[in-house]
Amino acid sequence: MPDHGEAFTPTTGWDAMTIFSFASGILLSFSSALVSYHNFTKPQWDAGTNSVVVGGIIVSLYGVLFAYINLVEVYRYRNVKKLMTKYGYNDDFKSYEHMTVEIAQEIYFNLARYDMPFLFEFGWIFNFLKTATAPVLSDVIVKTGHFTSKDQTLSHARQQDTVCLMTAMQAMPFHTMPHSLVMARINAHHNLYGGQINSDTILWLSHMWMQGPIRWINQFGWRPIMQWEKWALFVLWRELSVMLGCKWVPQDLATFDEFEKSFAQIEQRPDPVNVIFSDSMVNAILFSVPSILKPFARKCVIAILDEDVRHCNMYDNEFDPKLRVRIFRLLNLWRSFQKHLCMPRGHGRALTPGGPNTNGKWNFPPYTFPATPLYVQKTVWNQWGPIAIINRLRGLPIPGSQFYSDGVSLETMGAKRKSPTTQAQVEMSVREQAELINKGPWGYRAKVNFQALPVVKDLGTGYGFPQNAYSKTGRPDAKGMNGAPSKSPAPLADGLTV
Repeated sequence: MPDHGEAFTPTTGWDAMTIFSFASGILLSFSSALVSYHNFTKPQWDAGTNSVVVGGIIVSLYGVLFAYINLVEVYRYRNVKKLMTKYGYNDDFKSYEHMTVEIAQEIYFNLARYDMPFLFEFGWIFNFLKTATAPVLSDVIVKTGHFTSKDQTLSHARQQDTVCLMTAMQAMPFHTMPHSLVMARINAHHNLYGGQINSDTILWLSHMWMQGPIRWINQFGWRPIMQWEKWALFVLWRELSVMLGCKWVPQDLATFDEFEKSFAQIEQRPDPVNVIFSDSMVNAILFSVPSILKPFARKCVIAILDEDVRHCNMYDNEFDPKLRVRIFRLLNLWRSFQKHLCMPRGHGRALTPGGPNTNGKWNFPPYTFPATPLYVQKTVWNQWGPIAIINRLRGLPIPGSQFYSDGVSLETMGAKRKSPTTQAQVEMSVREQAELINKGPWGYRAKVNFQALPVVKDLGTGYGFPQNAYSKTGRPDAKGMNGAPSKSPAPLADGLTV
């Protein structure tokens, strides 16, 4: 059985060190009382008394520090220990082999909302730069002109649309109409360019967005990803991949990793079109950085890119290895500071709207890299708070009607068709496919008009139902699910069930 993550044994929490630490805290209180008493009764102390009191205070301060560090550790591991206890997961693959999608999403929530929200979001969003390493994808993106438009209002809006939709498809409850509408809207975009997009390209992106948070958390998180957490992210993205219409989706993580390596060997290579695509994303990341600092900030971005991404995006000449070492050292220092001295979040980070607003539309929360505050509801704070005032003075955008602060209908998100009639037809088709996704069982493969043949061949039977799968000229059709479904499957039109 392949390794699915880092092994971990949770802390016991209240050990001898904790007892000693709290005892020292009591000693600190006693020492403080002693100081107050002597100040009140004796104007001057002798040297011996001074030494005892000062020594007691120093020891007590160390005790309080140890107590705090241990308390941080207890609370930091509390959420993940609850999940381990609740579901009986451990380092044995058999304990989590049949994990359901609902449980996988619950584990995702703990990582993305509580334990390491910034690194999680940074990991998958930063991996967008890896999408520009395959010319077959970069060429499609550049030709659409949305991401790479010189009109920053347009390019930033399309990039922010993508972040909103992709966060929603991970975070919204599966098999609900809002989630199904998000999936169908993404599929409508892919359908528009289906003849130019291969199903394997979308599957490669799924692996990339699954792997991004894992890589960054393992390297710079206050704890590594556990084996069952990595499997949970795979289960989540396996289901999302069939909902995205991928014609073949692997049943296990090892095959998924093998597929990614095979696809990269075939499609990843340097090309000028990659530069156009990647530069547009780098410029969006650096949009709010002051102009005088942008050259250095660009060097920092390029410094932390993986070697394959730098090479295929043709950034090798801009790479500074010494800067990379310095940045990674700072991140390691931050990891230690956060692990030992920072209490965990008391409230989960907002990933996606909990429901429609009073207008029946959806407002999204601001994300880490919002080039424009698209769909963010206006509040007193984001209009006149300290950051908002600074942004106003710098000429940066703040939430407003021009950025749809009153919300958006999920089926209308993303690039619009020029003809109102055509746009209305697209929205109707989105709603129709959303109904099918919502009623479909786990493993239901949505219909998307991808290219007929795969990029990577001979990887065996996949996950999900045969609908929209590769024909006999491609990889074998899927024959069912791996593991127990998390709710009773609904029959499809052709009578197939799990």
